[in-house]
Parts: sequence; C-alpha cells; structure tokens
Amino acid sequence: MKRFLSLAVALIMIFSLASCSDDGAGGAISYALDASPSTLDPQYAGETSAQIVINNVFEGLVRVSENGEIIPGIADSWEISPDGLTYTFKLNQNTKWKCPTVIKKEFGDEFYNRFNVEPVTAHDFVFAMKRAVSPEINSSLAHRLFAIVNATEIYSGKLDASSLGVAAPDDYTLTINLRERCDDMLERLSEGVFMPCNEDFYNAMEGRYGLTHKHILCNGPFYITGWDTESQLIIRKNNEYVRPDSVLPSSVSFSFTSDLSKTINKLEVQSLSAALLPPDCKTPEGTVVASEKENSVFGFIFNCSDSNLQNANIRKALCASINRSLFEFDSINGTPQTGFVPKSCTAGSLNYRAAVGSQTPEIVYNTDAAKSLWETGLAELGVNKITLTVLCPEALDSAVRRQLQIWQQVMGISIAVTIENAAADDITKAVSSGDYQIALSGTESEDESAVDFFASLEDGGIFRFKSEEYSLIIDRLLQVEGDSELLGGCFTAENFILQQGICYPLCSRSSRFVTIEEVEGITIHGSESTVSFIAAKRYD
Repeated sequence: MKRFLSLAVALIMIFSLASCSDDGAGGAISYALDASPSTLDPQYAGETSAQIVINNVFEGLVRVSENGEIIPGIADSWEISPDGLTYTFKLNQNTKWKCPTVIKKEFGDEFYNRFNVEPVTAHDFVFAMKRAVSPEINSSLAHRLFAIVNATEIYSGKLDASSLGVAAPDDYTLTINLRERCDDMLERLSEGVFMPCNEDFYNAMEGRYGLTHKHILCNGPFYITGWDTESQLIIRKNNEYVRPDSVLPSSVSFSFTSDLSKTINKLEVQSLSAALLPPDCKTPEGTVVASEKENSVFGFIFNCSDSNLQNANIRKALCASINRSLFEFDSINGTPQTGFVPKSCTAGSLNYRAAVGSQTPEIVYNTDAAKSLWETGLAELGVNKITLTVLCPEALDSAVRRQLQIWQQVMGISIAVTIENAAADDITKAVSSGDYQIALSGTESEDESAVDFFASLEDGGIFRFKSEEYSLIIDRLLQVEGDSELLGGCFTAENFILQQGICYPLCSRSSRFVTIEEVEGITIHGSESTVSFIAAKRYD
C-alpha cells in the first residue's frame, strides 16, 4: 500500500511542478513537520503539526489574511451587538464539503456523491462547537470556547451540550452568545477548534474521523490526497473552495522529521520550500528570513522529576545564587530577560510582557537565602551531598563554570557539579526526553496566547513539574476572559513558576521563519500553527 502511495505522491509532485506558471502560481510547495499528526480532527487535535494542516484544509467563519487582518471565511458578513455579547454571522451559500474519492471503496458511490456536494451550513458549526466543549471529547483547546454561554459548565459535566450558547436559526445564519465580552473572539474563530464538522459524516466514521485521509471531510483551500504517517502528507488545491481563485499553489507536501540537520540540508538543496527554525540554528544557505518572532526564553531549566531537584528548596537555592551578570548572549542571539513568558505572548488583546513591564517577576540574587534554602532542602531529602550535571552549549561554557564556583562557595562541600558541553539541538532532545538534571536551553511558546503557554505546562511539560496549586491557578485562568483578569492570572502563574525555582530565565530569543529564494507568499502570524500556503508562489 505504501509503495502505491509513494508513486501517487511522486506523480503529484511531477505534474504540479510542470504546471508552474511564470508568475509563480501553480507551483508545488513543501514544508517540514516535526512528526505526523496523530489526528486531524479539528475539535480534538492539539499538536502544532496537526493544526498547521487543519488550518489549510478547513475553513472557519473567518480567517486571518496575509496581512494579519480578520477577513471573511465561510461567513460573508457578521454583526456584533453593542454590548459585545452576541455575534451573528451570515454564511456563504455556495460552500461545499470535499469528500475523498477513496471513501467509495468503503462506503460506496452513493455515500461519496452525497457528501461531495453537501453544503457547509451553520448547523456544522453548531455541532463542531458542541463537540469541542463536550467532556467526552476532552479537547485540550476547549478553553478557547469558554467565553461562550454555558461552555465551562458543559465542559465540567454540569450541563448538557445542547445548552451551549450557539444556534442556527436557519441553514446560513449562525449566532454565538458570550457570557462576557471577548475582544479577540473573531481571531479565535479562525482557529482549528472552531472549524465546522458535518454531524452525519462524523457519525458514519464510527470513531475514525480525522485518523486517516479517507475519513475526513475538508472545506478549506486545500484537501488531503495522501497521508503516510511514516513519511509525508499531501494536500492539493480545492476547486470547491469558496474562493478558489485565491489559492495559488497546486499542492503542498508535508514531510515528517524531528532531525533539524535534515531539515537544514533539505532547505539548502531546495527540496523544502520553508521551515520554522529555532533560535540556535543558523540561517541556511539559499534561504531568506521571512519573519522573526521572540517566542523563546533561554536559561537554566531544572528537571523536577529528578530525585534531588524534585525538592523545591534545592531548586530555589540554586536559582537564588545564580549571578546573571556573568552571562553575555551575543553568541546565542539573546537579549536579557528576567521573566519566564516569551515576548510574543498575549493576554487577551494585550502583549503580556509589555503590559507587565517593570512589574515583571524575577528571582532575587541572595546567597544568604540560598544557603539557608539549601540546608533545608538537604534535611528534607535526608542527604549530606548532592551531585548534579549541567548540560551547556559550548559558547556559554566559561560563564557556567564561573557560576559553578558561586554554587560551590555558597553550598560548600555538599554540592558537586559537572558540566557537559553539547550542541543546542542535542540539549533540546535531552530536555524533551527528560534525560537531564539541569540544562541551559530555551523554552518556546508554540502558541501566541500566554494562557495556552501556561496551560501546556500543567501536566509537567519539559520541567516534569506537577503541582495541585499550579493546576488550580490554570483552572481559574482558563475561565476568565477580560484583559485585566487575564493579565492578573498570567502574572500569578508566572510568579508561581519563578518562585518555585522551576527555571531561571536569562534572555529572550527569536525563532525565524525562512523560505528558499524561489518561494514567496507563505505566511505565519501568531502561533506556529498559523502557517498559510494560500498565497504561496514558487518560481522555478
């Protein structure tokens, strides 16, 4: 089966390249994903790789343009009530679902012919949103709907999904009622979790919806034509899309690799069109930086599942005796930062870092306090000495060695620390797998929302940290909507993380979105999942 799929993919690429026009339209685009999506069910999928595909094969009520503006999607127009609590959308009446032809083998021609011409209606959006907040689905993105009337009560199991504040007065009118104003509601409606879902098709899939390219309906600028979970996924231009003339590429192929060196090599030989590169990575030859985003904070990261570092007082002692003046960041493209949240993150309509400003929480350098905390931690652990290893980029080796001297001066013979130099990519892999004690590495936010950034750490994250108190902070944070409440909740979460000594931020760094010189028009705005290929051109 995979051999036939590979042949089909190759033929797609050949004919796509052959059809490329002089103005760059009609070309084939390629992009690297860290891994194959586990599902493409928009109401369930939380992975960045899945969201990138979903945002290109589905169309919501609105979408974000190449310039970052909210423009019509399935909705031709909308009205917002003066109090900001009721949104009314008028849907385009010429939109259709795109059904995969391979489904004929499993369900027959009649099933295919029905759904391949089935219109997208307001009922599809109502069903999708009810699914998203259903406790049975347990969507990691359900909180994005919590501004809607009764959403939190449904998600917690207190009310039935039928009470959600969404309705379809007719096939092409949709109303959404909010419990309180949500200034970024329109932008949220462009996200994957709000994409429509046809109830009849979903039920017919009997639990397989979104798990293969055979079991999904698309309504976006592209549709899925092939998906081999071990190698690649192919999407092609959807001529049934509501605005097909706006879609320029003939196809987009997604390859799967977690090896950064392979991604760089593919960019340099032009077998990839674009990629999002981490701050540690140099710009590959033959590529241009299309955009940069300060979405990473670099510093000391502590593995809280380690037998010694699970003790909060030990971590606090180490953090309280870190002298940030020892570190310079020119070699790793960083700018000093004391806060944990990346500069790209927002709280509602506010940029979080800018809004917090001088009130940014920070860890105070105090060696006397560090010594006391250390002794308390040793007593709690019932040990006399702790041995630690620090994973460190070679560029910061001398600075870290000076820091080790401070730790030894403060803690005395009760601490033994060694340094292990490693490439940034190897450190990232070690941190991701939990195979470390202390590492100098980056913490990146895949999401533009500071709330989502904090929520992603609730189950431990790269720090392997779990706390009932932190879970309560996140639970409260996910249920507020106003800018001031969001700002206060995010501040509480950030302060908690720093005061628990989970990490020690040193500097802010930027990820770079690069394309090869022959490609233009691929855009990314907000989170990593917002890559759009609609306006992509390739000049070959």
